[in-house]
Amino acid sequence: MKLDIPSDIAAAPLAVALSGGADSLALAHMLARTHGNLHLLTVDHALRPESGDEARQVADLVANWVANWPGVAHATLRWEGAKPSTRRMESARAARYALMAEYARAHGIRTLALAHHRDDQTETFLLRLARGSGIDGLAAMRERTQRDEMTLWRPLLASHTHADLVAYCREHGLAWIEDPTNANDKYARNRLRMALRGEGLNDTRLDATLRRIERAADTLRLLSDRLATRASVAHDDAAWVFDLNALRTEPFELALRVLRRAVDEQAGAAGYGARLDRLEDLARELLESPAATARTLGGCVLRVDPHAGTLSVAAEIPAQAAKTLPLAANGL
Repeated sequence: MKLDIPSDIAAAPLAVALSGGADSLALAHMLARTHGNLHLLTVDHALRPESGDEARQVADLVANWVANWPGVAHATLRWEGAKPSTRRMESARAARYALMAEYARAHGIRTLALAHHRDDQTETFLLRLARGSGIDGLAAMRERTQRDEMTLWRPLLASHTHADLVAYCREHGLAWIEDPTNANDKYARNRLRMALRGEGLNDTRLDATLRRIERAADTLRLLSDRLATRASVAHDDAAWVFDLNALRTEPFELALRVLRRAVDEQAGAAGYGARLDRLEDLARELLESPAATARTLGGCVLRVDPHAGTLSVAAEIPAQAAKTLPLAANGL
């Protein structure tokens, strides 16, 4: 089982998220055999008393690689401080990304490899479908995505399943660690994973569906970007101002996407995300309002000025202050 590494990634320092599970261990091993400047990053979330011991087990698993393969290093990053009592998985994901991004910046690394595979693609699609996601949320995860200054690279996404990676570990004598939380049916993803294994979902058909959704999402993104450019009256750190009539005369889906992009961009680090249903309701209200109207959403104030014929999106927190706030993360 061979991994093709794009030339731009092969030539630069690379980090890989390593939990010690079969998926990430297989990916780390594939990369460690061929990449000459590889940083294996393990995060100790400190959510369970035994997490420190588990992180040390991961370090022991790869100690021989570090000792014998030039250019391979390993680091354990610990999530310090108080932990939330709710939404723990989401908070842990955000903390994991923040810790790895901080390490990457300190070591001149601009690409982080993640062990998402075809089964993850299936689970993510169905979870988002159950949560009522829009077409962007339902579109397939991409092999490369940009997050701030970091490229997230998922080389296994189209080519490998979890079973493939387990087989790889066995073939190469890699003793992976089973995460006990993966068997906890308290978490929706775990319940879905167990159900899918029992149902034997047809990956080929789902892959085709994901590709079609991805094409549609790309088309809508292109059209909404064109509308954002055409409707833009002013755009800086303080606010993004649009010609209200230009938004009103286009299909609602395109105007909605323009406003979502504006909210995400203007809120920046201070943003806390906006539910699609909330954004839909607010966008309809603002686009149809004949009077001066102001609403808040996702860390932004959206304001209609009927006299100027504009709709503006501005952060609730000034841009300079927002830059000092921590960034939440998803998909790691």
